[in-house]
Amino acid sequence: MSFTLLVAGIAHETPQQVVTRYNNYKAICNGIGFEKVNCKDPKIDTIAFQSTLTKHLVNLKSHETVIFEKVSLNEGKAYDKTSGIFTAPSDGIYSFTWTTLTKTGKTFITDIVRNGEMIIRNFSDGRGRDGYAMSTSHANIKMKKGDKVWIRAHGTWGQYADGGEWCFFSGVKL
Repeated sequence: MSFTLLVAGIAHETPQQVVTRYNNYKAICNGIGFEKVNCKDPKIDTIAFQSTLTKHLVNLKSHETVIFEKVSLNEGKAYDKTSGIFTAPSDGIYSFTWTTLTKTGKTFITDIVRNGEMIIRNFSDGRGRDGYAMSTSHANIKMKKGDKVWIRAHGTWGQYADGGEWCFFSGVKL
């Protein structure tokens, strides 16, 4: 019975009374700490890429960029497949993973760098073993809009990376 009276009472409110009641509720919610949160548009806010290496890389120079040229995902268009560089479109924490595969007797050591500064390394070591050696590294990096991240050869240790799409570089904004 009270529900019916409440609905009936609300149905007879003037537009001004509805606005007043809304503003009162809003003031109460703000007073206890609730904030208005807008929904994110996933088409605008999603930043993610996945790229692979299709060509074998042999004897890279020190600090030479490893270009993962086949891109299967590039939401936000932040990864450049011609330069191998990811450019942050907005401030935030970004999560990157890369995997390299080298063959018997060879090494492939890489760094992930932000604006030229080494963050962490990956070491694929095929010396002293039969078959291929694979390794994966991961880094969460705080970035500002316009910061750049890429994978580069460490010293002269970029001897061989298999290009059969076994090596990849990916990232996502958290």
